[in-house]
Amino acid sequence: MVNQRKTTPLLKISRHAFRTYNRLRLRNRNFTLITNTCIGGIIYHELGLQFLSPTINCGIRSHEQFFTFCTHLQHYTSLPLTFIQSEWDYPVAILKGDYGDITIYFSHYKNQQQANNKWEQRKKRINWNNIIIVMDGDNCTDQQIAAFDKIPHLHKVIYTIRPKQSHPSEFPITDSRYQPTQLLEYGLLNNSLRWYELLDIVRFLNTGQKQANPILKLLHTK
Repeated sequence: MVNQRKTTPLLKISRHAFRTYNRLRLRNRNFTLITNTCIGGIIYHELGLQFLSPTINCGIRSHEQFFTFCTHLQHYTSLPLTFIQSEWDYPVAILKGDYGDITIYFSHYKNQQQANNKWEQRKKRINWNNIIIVMDGDNCTDQQIAAFDKIPHLHKVIYTIRPKQSHPSEFPITDSRYQPTQLLEYGLLNNSLRWYELLDIVRFLNTGQKQANPILKLLHTK
């Protein structure tokens, strides 16, 4: 769940300027983002793009299940959702696949019908020629990051909390102020940017390169 920040006119202006800057730089505009948290929906929204992914506003909490889902993406997106009873007050479903079950938490949906309709609608939009994987890997072990590296999609990134990059797909967050689960929260440039924006997300979407946000570099501050 993303906490709401207190907005001011200055924050709104700076956020609008940054959003406009990113939209002007974006060249890759028809990508499918596969994510394990709500980050995909936020990225699409900030860039003014249609949701071309079923993993919008839902989550896959098991790292191993997410690796399996991404590795066998066509198989799992061909399967129907099976909704189950759970302790949560939102829909939870399972994809019963050949490589193991995948549990999906639809935390932003009111009921099973709404969750199922959006999942089915959006998976039809998948651009199989332009798959990008973004993972919130706050608590991932080195072994799990290595497993993420092996997912057979070249265009991918995993956010981690580590002192330096140790794997090709990794983008480590080294700022001591950052805490686990805060990836989608505002905490940079006086709450003008979210933590995931430490990465130059547009450059990553365009080229796959994992470099620091040029705005932060330009202002020499975080």
